[in-house]
Amino acid sequence: LAGVTPPEWEVSVLDENLGIPDYAALPRPDLVGITAFTSQANRAYEVAAQFRRLGVPVVMGGIHATMCVDEALDRADSIVTGEAEGIWPQVLSDAQHGRLQRRYDGGLADFDNVPLPRHDLLATGYAFGAIQTTRGCPLNCNFCSVSAFNGTLYRQRPISQVVREFQAIREKLVLIVDDNLIGMRSEHITRAKDLFRAMIRADLRKEWIAQATINFADDEELLTLAAEAGCRGVFIGFESISPEGLAE
Repeated sequence: LAGVTPPEWEVSVLDENLGIPDYAALPRPDLVGITAFTSQANRAYEVAAQFRRLGVPVVMGGIHATMCVDEALDRADSIVTGEAEGIWPQVLSDAQHGRLQRRYDGGLADFDNVPLPRHDLLATGYAFGAIQTTRGCPLNCNFCSVSAFNGTLYRQRPISQVVREFQAIREKLVLIVDDNLIGMRSEHITRAKDLFRAMIRADLRKEWIAQATINFADDEELLTLAAEAGCRGVFIGFESISPEGLAE
């Protein structure tokens, strides 16, 4: 979101995974944006309450706020559901002019035109950098939130943009956070191979891990290109190794 924030806004990114900031010692912000998984939601609400007591408007977004709209609205001045890139400039404009709405629906972002994230705003000290190259999943498994949040259309960022972002990441180890880096259809696999070839040509000198489905193992060329591009590990989810377990 910092990448789509107009230049007149000064942006600071605070990550409580690295420690709890002394919020009282910070300059009073004009607007606070909070994102949280469900496991972090209670803490997110505490932080929101702290700033709202100071009269600072709080916007919440991310998957928990999207799935638990009424709960989040009780604890924030405004929420953004779905992917926020397309709606964020309007949120900021409304906040700037004192007309912040209670709810904004981001829907699905135009992934061909998402600007580069502001890695320069992140603190140092992370073991891994992070990057996202695709969104959405066509599998629509009934236990999974990905298709509900990011849709069932498998969207891919332009390869040149992905390579540029890799080059902007400070860390030598990178987590590719895509829910399924390689996709399922033949054109998805072709795109993954093209991405790996571009990463090899760019000589990124980074090692990375990713998430994918087991069809990764069906294509020797795909495996070879991934390894040459820096792949050192792949998370693969086996829901069950037996039909009986899957039915349960």
